[in-house]
Amino acid sequence: MSNGAPFMDAGPAALAAYVRRYAPAAGYDLDAYGEQSRLARAADMGTDVLARILNGGRLPKPAALWPLAEALGRPYLELLVESGTIPAEALAHVPSPPVASKPITADALADQWGVTDEADREYVRDSLERLRALTRRSASGREGGGHAASG
Repeated sequence: MSNGAPFMDAGPAALAAYVRRYAPAAGYDLDAYGEQSRLARAADMGTDVLARILNGGRLPKPAALWPLAEALGRPYLELLVESGTIPAEALAHVPSPPVASKPITADALADQWGVTDEADREYVRDSLERLRALTRRSASGREGGGHAASG
């Protein structure tokens, strides 16, 4: 593990580079008139604070960087590491979030299965809707203390 000095020295310049790198993807052209003010408002900070950040001035407190990460559409911990506020090694102590699967549509399911006939695709849609209805009924039966019918 590093002693912290090398990454802290790069902090202000690294934060400025980070903001400039990700601002365009978040819809901010920092060289256009009024865009720095717009980003500052979105990040809940004064324009003077954002100007100091972009000029490689002093790092703001970590709590002030949360709204900036949100405005840039970037993960807060990523911003902290890339700006040199915390060492990358600190992330080893952060638990990974649980994996959540994205709901699948009936058409996406039919595509995955290679179903191209429209009548067959309609069958997939109906079947998936029936399955979802059964799942909802089963869940509401558990919540209400009842039991879902089987068979």
